[in-house]
Amino acid sequence: MAEERLIDDDKDRKYKIRINEDGEEELVIDDRVEEPEVEEQPEFDMPDFDEDDEEAAVMTPEQLAARDRAREEAEAKRLNDIAELTSRAVSIIDEGRYDDAVYLLDEARSLGDDGRVCALQVVALTKNYTDFSRAEEAESAVIGVERFASEEIKSEFLPDKGELAARRATIEQEERKLSEEYSLQREERQERFLKKRKSASIFFGATVIPCLIFAVLAIFFSTIMHSQQNSTNMILFFVFLGLGVLMFIATVFAARRLWSAARLLKLNSMSSSSKLGRDYENKKAQLALVEKIISVYGLTE
Repeated sequence: MAEERLIDDDKDRKYKIRINEDGEEELVIDDRVEEPEVEEQPEFDMPDFDEDDEEAAVMTPEQLAARDRAREEAEAKRLNDIAELTSRAVSIIDEGRYDDAVYLLDEARSLGDDGRVCALQVVALTKNYTDFSRAEEAESAVIGVERFASEEIKSEFLPDKGELAARRATIEQEERKLSEEYSLQREERQERFLKKRKSASIFFGATVIPCLIFAVLAIFFSTIMHSQQNSTNMILFFVFLGLGVLMFIATVFAARRLWSAARLLKLNSMSSSSKLGRDYENKKAQLALVEKIISVYGLTE
């Protein structure tokens, strides 16, 4: 039994042979724990592509390379088209044909945002900073300059600070004058429209209340018109029914009149409903555009 226990104790042990100090071979126990060998995993070079690029995940390297070349060629063509359109626009601007230049620059900007294109758009749309009537379009171009144009591009198309300040003062004076005229006319119309709405409200009330009364009476007599031997209740039913119909027609006309008066009041509060109001809004937009140009090009005092 003792021998079996020794065998059991030794079965998991490992032995090795070493040379002792006397130069003789000796059997010793190796108690070192061997770490399991880790198999090396093969490494593959995978191309980088966007997470959402599902097409690239199923393409071969040759197909990926062809696609990249196509993209590079398309980008080069886009930049070349922008450069050509910009060059033509500069020549046309030098000739004073600003509207034609706007068309070319719109086409160039449709190919992608470009600071130089936006700066040229501002020049073309404002006729070299002399006409700010196309304020809405020019504001979009100025925002493009702010976002995409470098300081070098801005300095290339920098407007004259003194002239721009003078035009700002002129536009501000015109805007103030239009504002006063528009406010005065709107107040005059407001008073007149309020009176019209008041009279329409009275007329509506004078028709809708009797209409309701006659309708109630007609309904009441319709329930009792056969309760008596004579035809008095039936006659009253038809009388009140006829009066109710007449008052209903009058109520419809009164409601239309009241709605028209309310609509005039609403339109009067909108500057776009009158020519003077539109002129005022346009001049206000011009002033905002000039101030935006001064800010973006760093011409503030």
